[in-house]
Amino acid sequence: MKKIKFILALLAFLSSLTAFSQVKKIINAHREAEYGKPIEFYKVPKSSAAMSLVLENGKLYALEKDGLSIYNIDNPKMPKKVGFVGGMGNVRQLRICGKTAFLSSRQCGLWAVDVSDDKNPKIISNFDTIEMATGLDVVGNLAVIGNRVYGVQCIDVSNPAQMKHLSSIRTDESQSVLYRNGLIFSGDWAGGEITVIDAKDIKNLKPISKIKLDGYGDGFVIRGNILYASTGQHKKSGPVEKRHGAGRGLDIFDISDPANPKKLSKTHFPDIYFGPCDYWTPRVSGDYCFASDTLNGVFMVDIKNPAQPKILGNLILPKRDPENRKIHPPFRKIWGTNIPQGDPVSSIAIGDGVLYIAGTYTGIYIAEIDGLKPEARDVGEIPNLPKSPFDASEKGFISSGAELTNPIRAVALDGDIAYAANIWGGLKVFKLSDGKMELKRIEKIPYVADVKRAGRKLYMAEGLNGLGIYEIVSDNEIKEIGRLTSINETVNFVQYVWAFEGVNIVALTNAQARIMFVDVSNPKEPKIIFQQMTSQLMYGNYGSQQLVKNRYWALNRHCGGHMIFDLANNSAKLSHRDDFPMCSQTGSVTKFGDKFLAMRAGHYALIDPENPTPTKELKRHLFPSQKSYFDDVEDGSMISRAMFPKSDFEGLVYYDETSKKLAVLNRMFYICRTYDFSDANNPKLLNKYDMKSPANVPTFWKGKLLLPGGYAGLLMEK
Repeated sequence: MKKIKFILALLAFLSSLTAFSQVKKIINAHREAEYGKPIEFYKVPKSSAAMSLVLENGKLYALEKDGLSIYNIDNPKMPKKVGFVGGMGNVRQLRICGKTAFLSSRQCGLWAVDVSDDKNPKIISNFDTIEMATGLDVVGNLAVIGNRVYGVQCIDVSNPAQMKHLSSIRTDESQSVLYRNGLIFSGDWAGGEITVIDAKDIKNLKPISKIKLDGYGDGFVIRGNILYASTGQHKKSGPVEKRHGAGRGLDIFDISDPANPKKLSKTHFPDIYFGPCDYWTPRVSGDYCFASDTLNGVFMVDIKNPAQPKILGNLILPKRDPENRKIHPPFRKIWGTNIPQGDPVSSIAIGDGVLYIAGTYTGIYIAEIDGLKPEARDVGEIPNLPKSPFDASEKGFISSGAELTNPIRAVALDGDIAYAANIWGGLKVFKLSDGKMELKRIEKIPYVADVKRAGRKLYMAEGLNGLGIYEIVSDNEIKEIGRLTSINETVNFVQYVWAFEGVNIVALTNAQARIMFVDVSNPKEPKIIFQQMTSQLMYGNYGSQQLVKNRYWALNRHCGGHMIFDLANNSAKLSHRDDFPMCSQTGSVTKFGDKFLAMRAGHYALIDPENPTPTKELKRHLFPSQKSYFDDVEDGSMISRAMFPKSDFEGLVYYDETSKKLAVLNRMFYICRTYDFSDANNPKLLNKYDMKSPANVPTFWKGKLLLPGGYAGLLMEK
């Protein structure tokens, strides 16, 4: 028997040798002398679209498709996949901590995976982050998340089965994060900077400096007192007309004094602007820094003298999968031969004599480079977690109780009954009365990100489980009557849903760039009847919660403009679109009589859906207590949009026609204001609430502000 097993193992080994011996070596590179010599590389057979690579425990971990792959690299030049677990959505970054893998997954939050058995990794749990979980670092029992415009979030992962919110701090669009010796560094995208945060007291994070980059920010690495930052997109200095697409390169800083970082050098990579690919990653080994730049490929930089770096070589991934030419990036701009750029590089990892390269659409590649060695990371002092939990009390509100693991994301009202979306905690049903919220029951629905009521039906955004439709049988019972499971091939995930009285159409989104309209006249067979692409990702709940004139629905796309849809006659069509930027990534729109009240460049504007005014010409109104107008953006360019004024006055807005009150909830600044609009020409500020937890779309119950308060639970104004 032992002999048979040996022969089978030998045959498998020889088969793998044959497979790799047949792998075609690829030479594709920028040919200009300033970018060094072409670096030869080849594809790992049968590997697929990859987002992140990490070398740990003598194994290569990769985010492929919607999950985690584990590769045996006993022979570093011939990785062999031994395990995979999927079903985790839009995976982005990866960290391994002991026997647990942690994955950030944009709208799907933070995942913990047991990797103690390489061949059988298992999902432990999921944690719903403040927003689009992008950046990720894990040190000891602390996970740090980069939530884009909502900044940096700290999470207790001492029990991976029940991760808990600890604290957060706003930065300017956090894309990548790194903990080191009591500090958290955040690579901030459009801000073009790295924010340095004092994290010695996790519950009281404090920014201490900003490292200004010469392009948009993302990935970086620290070795000793030197920080290497990859940059991309648009340049942050010099003549405006020369900045477009010129921000790509490697910036190097001395951070001996983190409060006063000093720039040592800048290495420039080829100019190109390509919007969908916004990630750049450097890694160091010995005298070399390898910097990935999406479509531009990977650059090998000599950093013996960080003040005088020199590019030694480069490579560009192919435009099509070498194993299957039908697989390729969906961007027509790079299909032709007029430019060398290919499949975007999403991540790199340094192995023993090899560089592993993740191709966003076509798989994993290897470049063999003599002398390369993975370097142990120096994290410094391991962070101490707070002894007491996050204080979820909110001044001015009564609360249903802290929800540090499963935040309350949305609430729908049916008289005195409040249905609260509690993520993995299900649907919580409360009975409201003056000064009291009584939990009546919990509907054990696996995942609820959003909930809306229309008539006697509830519509729930259930993530990977699609759109759930339920009948309200009584105050004590609901029952499922329909489900839409297939939403989108790329990210089959429902995050937000909008439903309206008297209309058998609901709208939904998966936080990508597409709005879908579903006919629910027969709830047993819901059907997508209309889809509309937008020019921006739908990061938040930016749609109106009600229709104007029982037919018009509006949607703010923050820096992507404004859209109005006509839902008359149980159909859906786009009736107005203006792509000029409306507001920053916190603003929405609400029904206001026979018009829409929309956030507009730090203020508000009124829009007639039947005679819409071009966005640039909309009259902006000051909120009460505002004394002057913010400057509007000059044009619709990406450079201009990145400079959009971020105002805590704008936010997710809701108008209550009964009480004539308007609520504006800003999730970025953790501020909620309420106004008296009984005299629309002379509104008055009623209350300003400075909050600890990022709440979501507000509503009113009997004139009292009602908030899905995130980690603070369901909140009702006292």
